[in-house]
Amino acid sequence: MADLVTAAYVTSVTPAASGADSAMLASLISAVSQAVERYCRRSFTPARYQEYHDAGAMPFLMLRRTPVLAVNAVTFFPTGPNPINYAVDQFDLRPEIGRLSFRPELTANFPGGYAQRAGFAYAGLNAILVDYNAGFGFLTTASAAIAAGPASVTPQAMSGLFDGQPWTITPSMDLTIDPDQDSQEIISVISTTATGFAAVFVNAHAAGCQISGSLIPQDIQLAAALAIGNVLNQPDLSKQRESQGKTVGYEYVARAGDLIFTPEIKAILDRYRDVLV
Repeated sequence: MADLVTAAYVTSVTPAASGADSAMLASLISAVSQAVERYCRRSFTPARYQEYHDAGAMPFLMLRRTPVLAVNAVTFFPTGPNPINYAVDQFDLRPEIGRLSFRPELTANFPGGYAQRAGFAYAGLNAILVDYNAGFGFLTTASAAIAAGPASVTPQAMSGLFDGQPWTITPSMDLTIDPDQDSQEIISVISTTATGFAAVFVNAHAAGCQISGSLIPQDIQLAAALAIGNVLNQPDLSKQRESQGKTVGYEYVARAGDLIFTPEIKAILDRYRDVLV
């Protein structure tokens, strides 16, 4: 998994981090990033998923990972002798909650006959396979094939807006090419123009390959930085405030060396917490 916050951001929020050894701070960032994802029961960085669903009487599916960046394919009876593949433009998607449903005006043209008009009302376990990308970030595609080595890439978009958050490909940004495919790699952008970017690639990639970047929510970054601050400021946990009996942002009852999520941190994380287990 990728880190949810940078050392520079942690230092800006937690002054004690400026004096910390860089290797120790990097380890703390990785540990806290994992702890945040475990607590929230979700991955924040974008990835590509293949997810099986049981078919029932509901006219929609709820995809497990959110927010959804793109639906790549929907296949009915994927393990049977006659799988049915649907074009992704035949579906309505609520990306923020992962709700996938058929577009009613297109049901007359569905392959396979009348049964599809009832939505996902088939009987069967693992009867539907959905291939999709999800996570906090952005997704675009390469307009042409990318050769291994130094290369200039012209993506379908260099900037955009997703789920209310603007994104732009910029120098030094890390991008995932072909996420969760055999040719996946993470590259660092060397330079950009109005229409493309330059980078060094280990693998070759086909035209239309996916290009994905992370946009970790600011409040998640803040929660991670505060948790790191709790570790670096453990001696302060024994101090008490006259009015509340504790220092702001810390639970003084924690043992020294603990990685803790205080009520203030949990208040930030809880809105992202997946309640389905």
